Amino acid sequence: MIPLTDPILIIFGTFILHQLLFWIYNGIILLFTYIIYPNRSKEYKIQKDVYVDTKQVKECAKTVLINQIFILLPALILTCPLFLHLGVKWHIPFPPWYRIMFELISFLGVTEIFFYYSHLILHFSSIYEYVHKKHHRFRAPIGIASEYAHPIEFIISNIGPVIVGPLLFRSHLLTTWLWIFFALIGTINHHSGYRLPGILGNGLSNPAFHDFHHAQFTNNFGLLGILDRLHGTDKAWQAKKLKQQKIKNREK
Repeated sequence: MIPLTDPILIIFGTFILHQLLFWIYNGIILLFTYIIYPNRSKEYKIQKDVYVDTKQVKECAKTVLINQIFILLPALILTCPLFLHLGVKWHIPFPPWYRIMFELISFLGVTEIFFYYSHLILHFSSIYEYVHKKHHRFRAPIGIASEYAHPIEFIISNIGPVIVGPLLFRSHLLTTWLWIFFALIGTINHHSGYRLPGILGNGLSNPAFHDFHHAQFTNNFGLLGILDRLHGTDKAWQAKKLKQQKIKNREK
């Protein structure tokens, strides 16, 4: 038996966790929206007039798997020495719960900053055509499209913003894995194309915010909406929400 060591858990443990979460959660979404409840799920679809066919789903899955094997795994191998240099631990004692909560909340802010500005740069005309346009092929996104991207974008906007928080805080591997769990579920949900009732359709989990970005391209570059509000890159989104609220008020 191969002994568990920091490098093995950091590299392969993280990779396996990512793969299981990504494909199981996306599999559940695709199963319910395409096979079990295709008609009923339409009422929760955000862009009701745009659909992704099975051929596009297969092509998307193929590209994503290539990104994961040939970019994500090597990225974990290359960054592992940095994690070890910073003193990342995986064994007992685990950090106290309040330390874990503090770091997870902090990661949200760190990720918002790094994702917003890296994403905004990808929309520069000189870069968009060659890099980010690939991701925007899905005007109405689906869950697996969250990692459908040009290799450069996959590194800059998918991997980078997620790992920078744990690196800055020198987090325990348990905290990092919890963060990967929440970050991955969040980005898949944001790209799902469906606003389900309950916790997965409201608050920080509201997929309509990022779905609007795929529909409009020029709004909602962040994850939480904080920097979009600060920089005024959510004006069309705010106008849409105001219009929807007025319609609701008239219907009452």
